[in-house]
Amino acid sequence: MKIKYFLLLIIFFSIISCKKDGGALSIKLESVSSNIVPVGGGLSIVLKFTSTGSPIDTIFMNRFRINQDSASVPTVTTESVIIPASYPGSAKGQLQFDLDYNLFLATAQSPPSYGNPPQNESDSMIFKFIAKDAANHVSDTVTTGLIVIQR
Repeated sequence: MKIKYFLLLIIFFSIISCKKDGGALSIKLESVSSNIVPVGGGLSIVLKFTSTGSPIDTIFMNRFRINQDSASVPTVTTESVIIPASYPGSAKGQLQFDLDYNLFLATAQSPPSYGNPPQNESDSMIFKFIAKDAANHVSDTVTTGLIVIQR
């Protein structure tokens, strides 16, 4: 008899501990305008999202600068993008990020040069995105492929 009660308690607590609060948030990479960005050019990244709970209120963007030169140290920059209050709070949709060359893409102040005549070395970057909603649900990380920023 005691074993039956013990098993019922285990099943009961298992069900309670697996219960979710109903909020799910996911983002997927829809498109990247180009894998090679020319000098002065821009980059457009489109994310597709679905949210079953609260609306998305923040997107975190990490820029990983990876120079092909082995002597360089990779740098990571994190940007937090607050979604405007006028955002409709849809359950599905797209978010488009248009990244300006001078603000988001050209990270090296004095890029190393090579060759004769000297030319600036291109930057190699990977972007990662994470979404957060108003109820603090966090999406999986979405990663672009390697993007070359010409200098």
